[in-house]
Amino acid sequence: MIQWWNDLSLIQQIFGIIAIPSTVVLIIQTILVMIGVGEVEGDADVDFDADVGDAVDGAEASNGFAMISIRGVIAFLAVGGWTGVVLDSTGAHLAITIIIALVAGFLALLAVYLLMRMTGKLQDKGNIALKNAVGKAAKVYIAVPDTGKSGKVTLTLQGRFTECDAVTQSGKTINPGTIVTITGMADANTLIVEERTVEPMNNQKEV
Repeated sequence: MIQWWNDLSLIQQIFGIIAIPSTVVLIIQTILVMIGVGEVEGDADVDFDADVGDAVDGAEASNGFAMISIRGVIAFLAVGGWTGVVLDSTGAHLAITIIIALVAGFLALLAVYLLMRMTGKLQDKGNIALKNAVGKAAKVYIAVPDTGKSGKVTLTLQGRFTECDAVTQSGKTINPGTIVTITGMADANTLIVEERTVEPMNNQKEV
């Protein structure tokens, strides 16, 4: 491994520094999602999702999925990075290598967005009763502002990983990554959430 790294050119090493960590995180994310560990359970105080940080502000689809998200950015870096490594090893001009790497990364980001959107549509077809979410824990995915506007939270509801609109009445913005408790319904499609306080796990409401 060390010898392989030393044999790379400086440009390849730069692309590699971008690609390798991103690939590791992408693999971990995929595994966690497949086994369900990356989802916020109703009785869990700790979230093991590999999404560290918040969703980057960007264009949002009508169903609520941001085109630019943590998962999308990681896919962009992983695919773009490895594309750069491969192209530079073929002797391609640096400018061409960078352009193609950026295009490849963007296509990966777009693929993640479309996959998440398609998954969201499939979930929307189910008969999920959001009222059953009251009392459960969720994780803030897109910041829930104190202005009355909605953010996004994710949770497992009726055995499904779900993303929902959410507002807060706490008077302060709840940042991405924060574990919250769902306290009520603002309307048929929007949850009311408050930053979660530490309490015994057996007090969590089951769905």
